[in-house]
Amino acid sequence: MAIAIFDKLLEALNSKDAPGYVIGVAKDNQTIYRRATGLASLEFAVANTPETRMRIGSTTKQFTAVSIMLLVEEGKLDLDAPVSTYLTDLKGPNGKPTLRQLIGHTSGVRDALESTAFFLTEGLFPQIPAGLTHKWSSEFTSSNFEPGERWNYSNYGYMMLSLVVEKVSGLSFAAFLKERLFTPLGMVDSEMVPNDMDLSLGLAASHIRQPNGVYKRGIYPCEELTGGGGIVSTIDDMLRWMVHLRKPDRVGTPAMWAEMARLPKFNNGVEHNYCFGLKRQLHRGVKIIHHAGSTIGSTCMMMTFPDHALDIIVMANRSDSDPAGISLKIAEGLLGSALQAPTVAAKSTGREALAGHYCSPTTKLVFGIKAHEEKLAFSLIGTPEGFLKDQGDGLLGSDSTSGEFTLRYDLPETGKRIEQIEFENCGIKETLIHLPDVAPTAQDLAADLIGTYVLADFNQPVEVIIDEGKLYIDLHSRYAPCRMPLEALSSDAFIFTAALGGRPFHGTIVIERDGKKSTGFFLSTSRTRNLYFSRSK
Repeated sequence: MAIAIFDKLLEALNSKDAPGYVIGVAKDNQTIYRRATGLASLEFAVANTPETRMRIGSTTKQFTAVSIMLLVEEGKLDLDAPVSTYLTDLKGPNGKPTLRQLIGHTSGVRDALESTAFFLTEGLFPQIPAGLTHKWSSEFTSSNFEPGERWNYSNYGYMMLSLVVEKVSGLSFAAFLKERLFTPLGMVDSEMVPNDMDLSLGLAASHIRQPNGVYKRGIYPCEELTGGGGIVSTIDDMLRWMVHLRKPDRVGTPAMWAEMARLPKFNNGVEHNYCFGLKRQLHRGVKIIHHAGSTIGSTCMMMTFPDHALDIIVMANRSDSDPAGISLKIAEGLLGSALQAPTVAAKSTGREALAGHYCSPTTKLVFGIKAHEEKLAFSLIGTPEGFLKDQGDGLLGSDSTSGEFTLRYDLPETGKRIEQIEFENCGIKETLIHLPDVAPTAQDLAADLIGTYVLADFNQPVEVIIDEGKLYIDLHSRYAPCRMPLEALSSDAFIFTAALGGRPFHGTIVIERDGKKSTGFFLSTSRTRNLYFSRSK
C-alpha cells in the first residue's frame, strides 16, 4: 500500500522536460523502493535512473568526520588539539578551534568562501582555484564567535578537516575515502569529485531554476568542495552506508562509533544535537539520524530511523526540490502509528504585538516575526526561515545554520507593542529590542551613511550610495557590477538580498556611529557574523 502512495507522490514530481529525483528506501536492511524521475541532463535529454550518480552536497560531512576519527584511532590525530597543530599555515583566529569544534560546527571560523564571494560577481561565480580559499582564511583577524561558544554551520570548517586528513595520512582526500571507506563498504559508485569542472562518468548535471521557469547549469564556484560537500554517490551506495551506520561492523571500532554518537556540549555545558557530521534528534517522538546537502543546483537528504531499521535517501539534480519533505512523507507512510502527532505552528491570533523586527544591542542579531496565514513566521539575519512553535511559556524555532532557539516575552496591554523579547540560543540568553514600526526613508539616512567603507582583512572597499531614492551597498565587484539594495528597519539596522550563484543571498548590516555620523557597519549573513567595515571617507 505504501509503495503505491510513494509512486503517486513521485508522479507529481515527474517531468519529461525537467531535472528530477532518485529515491531509495530500505526496511530491515532490504531495499523496498528504487525510483528515478526526470532528466539527468536537460542538454542531452538523458533520463535519470536508479543507478544515476548525483552530488550529495553536505551529506558528505559524515564521511569527513569518520575519516578524522579513523586517524584519531590510529593515534595520528588529537580531537582536542587546535587545527593549527596540523595546518601550520593557519596563523589567525581560524587556526584556534580544535578538530572536535570544527566537526561540531562550534568553531566560530569565518567561511572565507562565503565572506569574499560577494566581492566577485552577482551572477554565477568564476571558479576560485584550489588553495585560494584556505589562503584567504589566514587573513581573517576576527571570528564569528569564540570556539565552543555557539553553533554556526561552516562548510569551510569541513574543508579544513579534509586538508588535515591529507596532511596526516599522506593520501589525497579522494584516495583516503576510497581506500578506507568506499571500498570496504562496497560503495563502488561513490567518489570525491571536488569541483564541477571535472567530468565524472554517470554523474547527473546540476540545474538551477530561474524565476521564469528556465533552468541553467549549476556550477559550484570553488574547485575544492572536498570535505564540506564533494562526494557523488548513488541511492544503492547510500543505502549500504546507512546499514553500516546503524550497525557498524567493517569500518572503525565500537568505541569510535560510540564517541561519534555522543551528544557534544558547548563551553557552558549545554548539549547540542550535531554529532560528527550528523544530526541526532527526535522526529515526532521517534529517533532519527539525518543530514541534508545541497550544492549549486543539486540537493540531497539522507535519514535513518535506527529503532525501526528504516533508511531513506532522496537526491535531486535541481535547485527547486524538497528532498527533506519527500523523505518525511515516505517515513510517515511507513511508520504510521509509531509517530506522535505533529507539532503545529504557533498561531498569530492574540500575538499581533509580536510582529516586527528586533535587534540585539550586543551581538547585532536581527530577528523578524510576522503573521503568515494565521501562523507566526520568523526570519533570522534577513533570511526567511520558517514557523515558530509553542513551547511552554515561550516559542521554539530552528534555523538551518544557527540551530534551535527559544523566545520568551510578556504580552502588553491591548493596543500596546512589545518592546523587547528574550532570545536564547546555544544556552546563551540575550535581549532583543523591538525596532520602530516605521523606518526612516533613504533620503533621511543618506547624509549620515553615504561613503566608502573598507573590510580591513582583505583591504576591500565598498560604497554606500543612494540611487533613484534607494540605498545600496556597491560591492565594487571584481568581475561584474553588484549592488545590494538596503531595506531600512530603523536608522541603524538594514536587511539586504542579493542574487549570488543563482540563489538568494540574505543578510543584515547594523550601523556603528560616533554621534550622528556612521563610523562603520557590521555585516552578517547566515554563516558570517559581524564582519566589520570601517568608514574610510
